[in-house]
Amino acid sequence: MKFSLRHLVWVNLVLLALVAYWGASTVSTAVASRLIPPPDVRIKPPPPPMAAAEKHPEPFYVDKIVTRDILNPDKEQAPVAPPPPPEKELNLKLWGVTLDRADSRCIIEDLATHKSEVYRIGDTVSAVAVVKAIEWEKVILDQAGREKYIELQQAGGPGGPGGAGGARPSTAVAALPPGAPPPPPGATVPGDQNQTAGGASPNPHVQQLSENQYKIDRSEVDSQLDNMAQLFTQIRAVPHFDGGESTGFRLFAIRQNSIFDQIGLRNGDIIEEINGNKISDPSKALALLQELRNVDTLTVKGTRNKTPLDLSYQVR
Repeated sequence: MKFSLRHLVWVNLVLLALVAYWGASTVSTAVASRLIPPPDVRIKPPPPPMAAAEKHPEPFYVDKIVTRDILNPDKEQAPVAPPPPPEKELNLKLWGVTLDRADSRCIIEDLATHKSEVYRIGDTVSAVAVVKAIEWEKVILDQAGREKYIELQQAGGPGGPGGAGGARPSTAVAALPPGAPPPPPGATVPGDQNQTAGGASPNPHVQQLSENQYKIDRSEVDSQLDNMAQLFTQIRAVPHFDGGESTGFRLFAIRQNSIFDQIGLRNGDIIEEINGNKISDPSKALALLQELRNVDTLTVKGTRNKTPLDLSYQVR
């Protein structure tokens, strides 16, 4: 096969075009490498070497395998109980209780606010615990599922009367009503004998003006109210019911020569009113007791031996 001159010209033109294209591509690549800066390539440092796994004895791994039960993956795993909530310190003090099978109550003071309240079983105390049980010498509280208790405040404190190294004081708790179970062994009931009028020892701060009238120094009132723990050990009281309704509180176990004995109160007295206010509810009685600091006269009405009782006091 012979190539004509015309074919030779076309072959040369194709070769020339290829050479021109290669030359232009080479020139454009060189120019582009000059004009476009190279990318900023940053190489991250290699990660630190992994810490070697802690080695355990063989029984540890066997226990893990048995617990996971890899041969029975559908087996339900026992739920893990959440950790219990942190305990909150109970900054409370128990001042006294009234034991009644149907309606026991207790007096608890919040030491943070210095506020005392009367609580029944089921009541919430200072938003931190619920009264679960009221017993002879303590109150059991439920705080987030945990049982805690506060014991009855003892008179004298550590190192004082009834404190460390001293004789055990009488408990500041209202005695059980008739028919209730007896107190536990060791619980003392002071002064349960009947006292007669005029049996109190002389007290320069308390003066008897007449049969039912007394004058009390304000310093004596303040001193007694400042030591509520000691005050509650000198007397016992339980609710008195008439016709199914609470009409007041019956007093007994009055300590001889105590302040209550000196101001003319006797075992068996039923106190119904103080300064015209009914005291059928323990919370009212507690509130009236706190108000004694601010009054100049005090009248007490009730019943003694089924006859009306009227006592009058001047606080000076």
